[in-house]
Amino acid sequence: MEGLLLASALGPLHARLPTDHLGWRFPDATTLVLPLVPAEAGALWIDLRPNAPRVALVSAAGDARAAPQTPFQAQLKARTVGPLVAAEQAALDRRFTLRFGPGDGFVPTAPARLEVELTGRNANAVLCDEAGVILGVMREVGSDVNRHRQLRPGLVYRPPPPYTKLDPRIADGASLANALAGRPIAGAHSSIDGIGRALSAAWARLAGLDARTPLDDATLPAALTALAEVVRDPRGAMAAGGEGEDPARERREALREAAITAARAHLEDRRTLLRTRVRDAERAASAAADAAALRAEGDLLLAHAHTLERGAAAAELVGFDGAPVRLTLDPAMDAAGNARRRYERARKREARAARALERRDEAATELTVIEADLVVLDTLDDEALATIVPPARARRDRRRAPPGLRVVDPHGFEVVIGRTARENDLVTFKVARSEDVWLHAQGYHGAHVVVRAEGREVPFETVLFAAELAAGHSEAGQSDNVPVDYTSRKDVWRSKGMPAGAVQYARQRTVFVTPRRRSEVA
Repeated sequence: MEGLLLASALGPLHARLPTDHLGWRFPDATTLVLPLVPAEAGALWIDLRPNAPRVALVSAAGDARAAPQTPFQAQLKARTVGPLVAAEQAALDRRFTLRFGPGDGFVPTAPARLEVELTGRNANAVLCDEAGVILGVMREVGSDVNRHRQLRPGLVYRPPPPYTKLDPRIADGASLANALAGRPIAGAHSSIDGIGRALSAAWARLAGLDARTPLDDATLPAALTALAEVVRDPRGAMAAGGEGEDPARERREALREAAITAARAHLEDRRTLLRTRVRDAERAASAAADAAALRAEGDLLLAHAHTLERGAAAAELVGFDGAPVRLTLDPAMDAAGNARRRYERARKREARAARALERRDEAATELTVIEADLVVLDTLDDEALATIVPPARARRDRRRAPPGLRVVDPHGFEVVIGRTARENDLVTFKVARSEDVWLHAQGYHGAHVVVRAEGREVPFETVLFAAELAAGHSEAGQSDNVPVDYTSRKDVWRSKGMPAGAVQYARQRTVFVTPRRRSEVA
C-alpha cells in the first residue's frame, strides 16, 4: 500500500482517538479487524496478505465470532485490551503504529503497541511492549533471512530504514519541480515519497501525460498541478482513473515493483564488479611500463657477459648512457641466463598488460550499457525487466553449483580455485581426493587450489599452471615471483579449533611463478 493511500486511510481514524474498542476479530490468518466504539465508528481492517497488504476504516466489522487462528493473533487479542490511543504513520512510509493504553479489567494489562508494516511481500505485524521489546511477530524474521534486521520475541524492535525523499504534502513547488525535471512520472517514486505505481498511473492520467515520457518545461506545470490533486485526495485520484482498490492490480503492481528492485540490485552489483575490473585492468596495464626497463637490463647483461663471473649475486655495470647501474643476479645462472629471465618477465608483463587493456575495454563498454539501463529502469516493460535478472530457477541452479572457480589446463586436468575461506574448506575437504594435488601461495592469504588427478599422473607443467593460478588468487597477485607450495591432498589437514580456511600440510615442495588470474586463461 502506497504511503499517501495509507495516510488517507488513517486520516478519519485520528479524529476518533482515543477510543475504546470491542477486541480484535480475525476472519483469516492474515487479516486483523478492530471494531471501534461506538459501532457507528466502524472497524479498522488490516489485510497483511503478501504483495497486496492494505488498511482501511470501514463500516462493518465482519464476523463478530471470528476467533484467533494463530498464536500471534491470540497474543494480540490478550495484550491489547486497553483503549486505542494513537495511530501514527512514519512520514509517508508504508508502516504505522497503533498504540494501546493500559487495560484495567479483571487482569490488568500494560500498554502495548502494534507495528504494522505494509511492505509488499514482506508485510508484517509486530507486537511490542511500551519500551519497544518485541512480544510477538506474525512472521518471524531470523538471521538466516535478514542478518541486519531480525524480528523475534525478546529483541528490540527496529523499524525499516527510512526513505530520504521529498514529502509532497509539505515540499514547495520549486523543490518538487527540481526533483521531477527530466524524469518520467513513472519513475518519480524514487524521489517523491508516498507514491508508487498505482498513484503514478493515476497522476499521469490526471495530468494528461504519458507516464514514461520525461517531464520538460512544457509538461512540468501540468504534472505539478496533477500531483497536488493526488496529494489532496489520493483515493479520489485513483477512482477518477478507474483504478479503485483492486487487490489483483495491487498485487501486479507490487510484483512489478519487486522486479524493478531486483533488477536495480542486480545492475548495481554488476556495475560495482565492472568498476573493480576496470581499476584492476588499469593497474595491470601500468605494469607494462617496467617491461622496457627489464629489457634494457637484459641488453646490458649481454653486453657485459664476458666480464661477469657465474655465482655473483650482484653486479656493478656501466650503463649505455655512461651512468653506473647495479643489478641483482641469480647466482645459479650466468649472464645470459639472467638476461633471459629479464626478457621473459618483460614479455609476461607486456602480455598481461595487453590482456588487461582488452578486458578493460570490454568492461567499460558493458559499464556504459548498465549505466544507461539504470537511468531508464523504471520505464522498462515487464518483458524487458525479465531479461535483466536471471529467472528464479537459474538463481537456484547457481546456488547449487559446485564450489570454486573451475579451469581446465592444456593437458585436460580440471583445476578448482577457492574464493573464500568457507569455499577453501569445501574445495580442500569436499571436492579434492587424497591423490589430488593441493596448492597454496606460501606465506600469503589466498585460494586453496586443487588439481583433480582422477587416477592419472599430474605432469609438472600442470603443477606450474595451477601454481600460477594459486599465486594470482592470493595477496601476492600483483607480484612477479611468488613461492607456491604444493603437496598431495592427503597431506593436508585442519586441527581442532582452527578457523575456516586455515590448514596445516606436510611433504610440500615449492615453485616460484608469475601470478595469473583465471580470467587470463585463454
